[in-house]
Amino acid sequence: MSMFLGPIHYMMFGKIKNAADRSREIIKTFNAKYPAETAEVVKAALPDGAVDFGTSTLDEILGDNPIHHFLQSLIDSVEVAEAALVTALLYRFPDDGEKLLAKAFYEHGRKTCEKALGGKPATSPLGAFQQIMGTQYLEGMPCDQVSSFKMKGQNLLEVGHSDCLHRAKWEEAGAPTHTMCALLDQWALGCANAIDPKITLVRSAAIVNGTTECSCQVTA
Repeated sequence: MSMFLGPIHYMMFGKIKNAADRSREIIKTFNAKYPAETAEVVKAALPDGAVDFGTSTLDEILGDNPIHHFLQSLIDSVEVAEAALVTALLYRFPDDGEKLLAKAFYEHGRKTCEKALGGKPATSPLGAFQQIMGTQYLEGMPCDQVSSFKMKGQNLLEVGHSDCLHRAKWEEAGAPTHTMCALLDQWALGCANAIDPKITLVRSAAIVNGTTECSCQVTA
């Protein structure tokens, strides 16, 4: 890997590992209420278990594979596995599955942001949110460039997406795309609230609902 691309690839691997870790937060949340049933669902949805890289580094698992295609394959496998897990849990727990999933996504977002902050307060809440989303949130490869952030004064950040890079993986797993989109919003909200509990996130448009682009307003 080149001196320039190396750090980007390592950052991408970190995002992928973080997204994979979210499935463990989901399983933990359902285990707390439905331990036996959750074990059955996980075994059926993820026969090989949740994606887990353990302590392996990118160098250790890359081997002779082309780095770009290798990372993209990891993204695909992690997102399909998560969508399959979510789908199975929604089917098994129709009464409160969506509520528990929202809790798990929110908590994982909050924990991710707290870890990224390292106990230091943010001087600019929305600036910190944008920076942490850029380094922690899995949104395809850097070359995809589908995300945009626009500050509208000190208290409003507009977040846009020109394409939904998740949808194909969600559909492959048979997951309800509108629900998956809402769950990722909960993850982002959990991250934002770790910076400042007063931050709100309102989605005004979503590609999975038929619009040409996604749009969210994050207000401090």
